[in-house]
Amino acid sequence: MNYLAHFHIAQITGTSISGALLGDFVKGHAWQKLTADWQVGILLHRKVDSFTDQQLAKMNASAYFSTPLRRYSGIALDVYFDYLLSRHWAKFSQQDKGAFIEHCYQQLQQAPLKGRPAYTIEHMCQHNWLAQYGEYNQLSHTLKAISRRLRRPVKLELMLSDIEQHEAALEECFLRLYPQVLRHAQQQVEQLIKT
Repeated sequence: MNYLAHFHIAQITGTSISGALLGDFVKGHAWQKLTADWQVGILLHRKVDSFTDQQLAKMNASAYFSTPLRRYSGIALDVYFDYLLSRHWAKFSQQDKGAFIEHCYQQLQQAPLKGRPAYTIEHMCQHNWLAQYGEYNQLSHTLKAISRRLRRPVKLELMLSDIEQHEAALEECFLRLYPQVLRHAQQQVEQLIKT
């Protein structure tokens, strides 16, 4: 799941949106030095990613991608699933999507973050990433942007042809998976708050 899904999950579970963002930046045990709400957000982000990967492996979702780029299928699916969440927003939220996005930007801009997370927030808000995730013609741009951050240059945007070829099957995967992710996230938050 990408940022839109992680922020939606944070709202559903009553956890920190900025903590959900930090899940992409805080590595190892560094989370232990942060505030309790950020700790829960980071750990929930990790648990959601792990659960999603496990379920996608069971669904054999990577098989929808051609061999040269198959190892990057998780990245492509994260981006595509945010697009599908945006498209099917009314199935998963009663809140207006635009209002939700504005709420996320406000929460992120108020968070006292520095370095790469602050830079990401600035660009996310400035270029309205969360709204762009709902536009199919922006998928290529998003994948290219992610490609630039990888250690080795990879043209992730080439995976769009596989997505287009298997669009119906991948959409079905998402619609089966996301309700499971939401249930799992709620269970995990209950456990995290107990400990």
